Amino acid sequence: MTDIGKSRRLARLFNKRSGRMFCVPIDHGMQVGSIDGIRDPAPLIDLIVDAGVDAVIINPGLFAKYSHRFDGGPAVILRLDQTTNWRTGTPFGYSDTHTRLVANVEDAVQMGAEGVITYLFTCNNDPAEETKCFEICGEIGMACRKWGMPHIIEAMAANGGFAETTDPNVVLMNCRIAGEMGADIIKTDWCGKEGFSKVARESLAPVAVAGGSNSGSTKDLMEFVESALDSGAKGIIFSRNVFQRENVADTLAQIKSVWS
Repeated sequence: MTDIGKSRRLARLFNKRSGRMFCVPIDHGMQVGSIDGIRDPAPLIDLIVDAGVDAVIINPGLFAKYSHRFDGGPAVILRLDQTTNWRTGTPFGYSDTHTRLVANVEDAVQMGAEGVITYLFTCNNDPAEETKCFEICGEIGMACRKWGMPHIIEAMAANGGFAETTDPNVVLMNCRIAGEMGADIIKTDWCGKEGFSKVARESLAPVAVAGGSNSGSTKDLMEFVESALDSGAKGIIFSRNVFQRENVADTLAQIKSVWS
């Protein structure tokens, strides 16, 4: 029965025609607080639903408050952990990344989510912090197998750690590790067209590209989307590079027209 549940949930994360996923994360608040584009989440959620985006990544509290706005909308990937990784180098950061669970797979089942996501940060300065991420992913992976829930692993080198986050060899290592741990989908950093092509070929699970910060023109963004497509990515997971642009609805529509 759990195999059926996972298959059905996985299918809802991807576009039926293209077999690809366009996902917009709005889980930043639990990691860094209120930021431009999601200070008032309601208008953005409505734009995402209207655009026909395939999936969103959202925190439990935000989903509980705005779940009614997702009716008939995208699949929901529930964020189960919190990290300080994105505060590294800021006045509110630490010298290393610290990650912990804040929800579990049963919460995701109860809330009707189609998937869950956890971080897998490697190359921390303190190996105990990398160990913590492995323990979280292992625990969630076991629960996902029990409940038939797709597990997305966000596999990246830690900010401020001893490895370059966009080094193709590091990205390749992280994605292979995530696949070996049982990830159903892997979210990771872009490492150039040639590097990512190798990552996609050797990964044990479909790989989705993280979009990063709002940078460049819309034309540059669309070239990025095309490069991800050509490199074998099965998903794009774009947040600030979408919702912090001047015309969010137009940006969503342009990406959807290419990716789907």
